[in-house]
Amino acid sequence: MSAPRSTASVPDWVKVPYPLLMHSLVSFPAKHILLVTINREEYMNCLPTEATIELGHLWKWYDSEPEMRCAVFTGKGKKAFCSGMDLKQRLDIVNSKQVALEYPSGSFGGMANRTGKKPIIIACNGHAHGGGFELVLNADVIFASPNATFRLPEVLRGVSALAGGLPRCMNLFGNQRTMDLVLTGRYLSAQEAVSWGLIKEIVPLDKLVDRAIEYAKEIAELSPDAVVISRLGAREAWETGVSRATMRGQEIYADVMMASRNAEEGLTAYKAKRKPNWEPSYL
Repeated sequence: MSAPRSTASVPDWVKVPYPLLMHSLVSFPAKHILLVTINREEYMNCLPTEATIELGHLWKWYDSEPEMRCAVFTGKGKKAFCSGMDLKQRLDIVNSKQVALEYPSGSFGGMANRTGKKPIIIACNGHAHGGGFELVLNADVIFASPNATFRLPEVLRGVSALAGGLPRCMNLFGNQRTMDLVLTGRYLSAQEAVSWGLIKEIVPLDKLVDRAIEYAKEIAELSPDAVVISRLGAREAWETGVSRATMRGQEIYADVMMASRNAEEGLTAYKAKRKPNWEPSYL
């Protein structure tokens, strides 16, 4: 278990200290970049209910902190990104007939059903099973180590994947591939996941997080307003369908984007042939 963070670990460019965490580590590898590491290596980085609540608060802080532009999410160690829910804790809750602590609006890990404003890049350093796979399925871009595997084993445990994984698999992979995964609980290798379009790149484990951070830096160098609005506009198709998303994107986002200071700065910099100086996003 990690020690609570101290305010001394917060860089001076962060306006508001991040929430207290006991099960994950937070660092800032570059300006505007948040690195979150699940710190339960001895438990294959499974998440008890308390860890999910902590991460739910953290992702909300990330979305609200103006200086934050991109996040990288990984797990501690060489075997697992996240092996899902802490099933021993869940069984204890069921047997005791107690009501479980309520999950945040983002569901498992605070992000399995997260919409949010800002991108989360996953550096999948091993197994992503059950809820861990559901986190991956709702990420924006995924890098993975060669030993990474993806799995929804719920049918083997007498339950079902109900944190968004089933409809997202269908959207991403289609009917037959989804049924193959969810009806058998089989492993999906990193190599197969690349061919299915889930993973952007397979990266050696010792270089995985650095590669994800470099990619996050590319995003952080862009207009934070444009990144937020482009992501939201694209994700509308995920939630509502392509035709409706196109209409909503034009209706809701276009005026806000074009009236922003960062839009003016981007166009001015282009005309002057210089690098833009972006302002924090307050969208």
